[in-house]
Order: sequence, then C-alpha cells, then structure tokens
Amino acid sequence: MNEFVYPEIKAGLHIVSLPIGCLSDISFRALHMLSNSDYVAGEDTRNVKSLFKILKIDKSMKNIISYHDHSSLNTRKKIVDLIKEGKSVALVSDAGTPLISDPGYKLVKNVIEEGLEVFTLPGPSSVIAALTVSGLPTDIFSFLGFLPYTKSKKKKLLETYLKLEASLIIFESGKRMQKTLELLSETCSSSTEICICRELTKFNEEITRFKAEEGAKVLKRMRSSKGEFVIIVGKNEARGFDLQNLDEQLKKLRKSMSMKGSVDLLAQQLKIPRKTIYKKALTVFKDKN
Repeated sequence: MNEFVYPEIKAGLHIVSLPIGCLSDISFRALHMLSNSDYVAGEDTRNVKSLFKILKIDKSMKNIISYHDHSSLNTRKKIVDLIKEGKSVALVSDAGTPLISDPGYKLVKNVIEEGLEVFTLPGPSSVIAALTVSGLPTDIFSFLGFLPYTKSKKKKLLETYLKLEASLIIFESGKRMQKTLELLSETCSSSTEICICRELTKFNEEITRFKAEEGAKVLKRMRSSKGEFVIIVGKNEARGFDLQNLDEQLKKLRKSMSMKGSVDLLAQQLKIPRKTIYKKALTVFKDKN
C-alpha cells in the first residue's frame, strides 16, 4: 500500500471538518493540518485547546484565534493579513464542517475578495450523516438549518419548501422539538415520512422513524429529549388525492359551510397548502351552478 501523501500546506484559509461526536471520525489530513498550520481559528478557543490536548497536538494559545458569529471586521482583517503574510490558517467549528449553520461565510468571502486561497478538508457533517441513515430520498434535498422562532414564520417557511417535493433537513433543539413536530404533523401530508436523528455518532445516538400524523406523540417514545437533533422530512406527497376532485369537494361543502370554513377543513384533512384550496374556492363559491 502506498504511503499517505498530504497536500502541501499553502498560505490561505483551510476549512477543516471536525467530528460531530465520535472523536475517531477525525481524518488523517485534518490531524496533519491542525498540527502543522500556522494558526487555528475556532468558535471557542477553550474547546480548541481541549481538543488539541486529547489529540496530543502541541499548539501555543498565541496561535489559536477566536472566530465566531459576532467577530468583528477587524478580526477578519487580522486573519486576512496573516494569510497575506504567507501564513496558513485552519478554520474549525465546535463540531462538524465549518459554515454549515456555523460562522465562517463572511471570512471566506473576505479571503476570496482579497484574491487569496481557500482550501477545504472535507469530513464529518451531521447534515449528510442524518440524511444517509434516514432511509428517505437523497436525490433532491434542502437544508433549512434552524427554523424561525415564531410559529407563523416557521409554518410559512415549511409550506414553501414542502412544495418542492424534496427531502428537508432541519436542525432543532430539544426544548423546541415538541412544537416543531406538532407543526410538521399539521403542515405535512399525514403519510409523509420523517426521521429524527439525536446525538449522531455519540454514545446515546438514537434514530426514530415515523409518519407525520404520529409527530405530536413521537417525542414520548424517545429515550430522551436532550442533545442535538437533526430532523429529515421526506418528500411531501398528498397520496391518494387528485387535485382535480377539489372542485367537487368544495361544491359539497358550500351547501352547509362558509368558504373560509370549507377551506380550513380541507386544508386540515388533505394536508395541502391552504392557498391552493383558497384559489379553487374563490371560483367554486362564486359559481352557484
């Protein structure tokens, strides 16, 4: 077998993926880069130092730079200036691949705008890890990160992306999980498949698969509501329902219900966007034939 050959560590910003839980998932190249780069920029310098201690990497605190979501333009300028001086800077997040719901975009953009090099050291990502074990379609998917806090904004975002008929990948905290699952059960077709991945690659890893209609009760079946969660929502398809029949259902309901009541009822029963039903209802309720 040939020996490992590491690429030359050139001046530039090197985006380094770290394990999302199981430390042995770290790559040989990531170890080599962290050991030999001139500087390391990380969200929490204490976490970086603790990791280096476990990995037996000897790096002075002077060579570890704090870089996070609230870092100033001056901090980014300092990193850019180091690269201009011919230094290599490894960018890491607390776990996984930097920039995926983590700070780094502005820094990468600044480095590129200065005509400097950006390199990637690919590796662990909870987004892809969760998708691959979910058993849900992987041909088309959208990553939504953490959903908005308010229910109205959250619902609007979900309804927009559910129309794509793609798998959706969502980050969520344990504290907000129940409300998010209840909203998914309201918004998705009842037969839409969902998978929750909790504490991926860690000792307490838990993977739960279910239908959207079960969503509100799922959390009670899980071992814990603590930890880091990734939700995969399968393609949202209104199975067994033909939209062409919507006119007929609205005509039946208009005999005993208002237009608003009919739209609300069908949206709840069919798990399709209220807007779709409302457009049909405008025509049906206007035509008295």
